[in-house]
Amino acid sequence: MLTTLRARLLAPAVPLSTRHTAVILVSTLTLVLLWTNSRILILRKNQDPARPTVLSAYPVFHGMAAALEEGRLGQVDVARLRAYGALANPLAEYPPAGNAAAFVDYYSLDIGYSFIVELGRLAFPTLPDNHLRALALQLTVDLGMPLLLFFLFAQWRAGLGLAAALLYLGNKVFIQLVSVPYYYYWDVPVAFAVLGALLLSLEKPRLSGRSLAVAGILLGFAVWLRASWWPIAGFLFALLLATPSLRKKMLPAMLLFAIIAAPQVWRSTRARGHIALSTRAAWHVAVVGLGYYPNAYGFQANDESVFRLAREKYGVVFRMDDYGPQDEAAKKEYLAVLRKDPGFVARSFLGRLRESMLGTTSTSLSPYLGLTNPVYQVLALAGFVLMVLRGGNRRTLGIAAAGTYMVYVGLTSLFYFVGLAYDNVSQVALFVLLMGFLDSGAHLVGAVASRRASD
Repeated sequence: MLTTLRARLLAPAVPLSTRHTAVILVSTLTLVLLWTNSRILILRKNQDPARPTVLSAYPVFHGMAAALEEGRLGQVDVARLRAYGALANPLAEYPPAGNAAAFVDYYSLDIGYSFIVELGRLAFPTLPDNHLRALALQLTVDLGMPLLLFFLFAQWRAGLGLAAALLYLGNKVFIQLVSVPYYYYWDVPVAFAVLGALLLSLEKPRLSGRSLAVAGILLGFAVWLRASWWPIAGFLFALLLATPSLRKKMLPAMLLFAIIAAPQVWRSTRARGHIALSTRAAWHVAVVGLGYYPNAYGFQANDESVFRLAREKYGVVFRMDDYGPQDEAAKKEYLAVLRKDPGFVARSFLGRLRESMLGTTSTSLSPYLGLTNPVYQVLALAGFVLMVLRGGNRRTLGIAAAGTYMVYVGLTSLFYFVGLAYDNVSQVALFVLLMGFLDSGAHLVGAVASRRASD
């Protein structure tokens, strides 16, 4: 093996033709210009220094990231957080630790994003200690995404890899998500990396063990980021078990997943007093989802209305750090409405599911100029059908992408809906199916041209 590797390293480089060199230079320049222009334009809109877009929960994650430096996992110093809020300036730096620290465990949302924020704080120390560091980390990862997608889809054909890189940079959903520092964006690179690891494990059998191990690590981290990754991970592991070529190589991936995910389960279980995969308030979100359509119960599609309902009807006092009591009140309300009017609950879910799948919700954004979401979904569906018909590795990846899409959209619609903020995993799955459509189309064109040439 060492002899072979040495021979490859010492072998003379194959000179590129002038044509190939020109193609590489033009492609690289196009990608750089497209990334630069699209990201600068969206940052000028969403991160205008006079009105920067910083979501309300971001400072909490920044506070948890700061607490990590003191060895406190999933905790936030409330006194420090209040001091930051009192500045009333999203561009102000997060204040230093004081003498009157008041740490509390934070259970309202999954805490995985705090690790990403801390990584941004460490990677960009010259920037102000605020959301700009997390934003810089997002943009850095986003800069590498076209290279990753080119590498992955070039396993099928080089032209497809270039198309994938260009289409990623032109996707308006990805452009919007990367411009606002929050965990919404991070599902995108994680989903691409997981499905990409599966693609590599299928196309490069010698790398399948390592590729699947990477997928296991990423899925283990993902369940810290968002609880919706639990059913996605379950589906993907089931698919691996059903794939003979990968079945024997998936054990390390599952072990790595279990090792990384176990502390999250332990933390959630300890907080709730029973086996729990997450502490996130699912019933609270479900009641918010019921407010998506006009209704006779006064539900509205915002958190504040449910906080008010829990306080006025169930006497629950709002707690920023833990929606547990709030979630119990929301559960009672949701189940009461379900018993009284199951038709309304069913119609609401089915309506949100339909709109989420068609990309026609109140906040949906079409990914490409001149291409409506329903048409885009049809192209992705065609890609899935063609990948299944081709069989082999294409079929397995097509099932993985389509299954991930259905699990994610179905579960999200059960509690909420897939609008712009949550169109991350779903958009990645559709992107993979679109690549399958383009790949199969090129394959069919090549087959027809070859047949005509032989006649």
